[in-house]
Amino acid sequence: MSVFIDSGVIMYAAGVPHPLREPCRTLLDRLAEGSVDAVTSAEVIQEIFQRFNRMDQETGAAMAEAALDLFDPVLALTDDVMRRVPELAFDHPGVSARDLVHVATCQAYGIDTIVSPDEGFDAIPGITRVAPEDAARLVS
Repeated sequence: MSVFIDSGVIMYAAGVPHPLREPCRTLLDRLAEGSVDAVTSAEVIQEIFQRFNRMDQETGAAMAEAALDLFDPVLALTDDVMRRVPELAFDHPGVSARDLVHVATCQAYGIDTIVSPDEGFDAIPGITRVAPEDAARLVS
């Protein structure tokens, strides 16, 4: 079964030196090799574009394109996905809107594992968060 890759994994992999940079890069390398079955969503691509577009539009576009190529195809933000978000928000106050969209995406597509540095996912029953530094166990 596929795991969902959160934007934080891609951002740490592409960002400045940080303790999570190498684990995130390793995970994305394994994904590119085909030894990790993983997906992401249009919302994650938007987050990546937004973050790197702040540097300059060319960087933002290049990062979004690289992510689109790595996760081909990306999961769509459908009506079904978005209709799940309000209920999740009522059930999990304090969890960010973007994280709730990711959880709704996982629910709609039958995914129960998210790879993310964001501990906010730990509060969601039915979702297992795997920290990037622990993602080696996902290699098939």
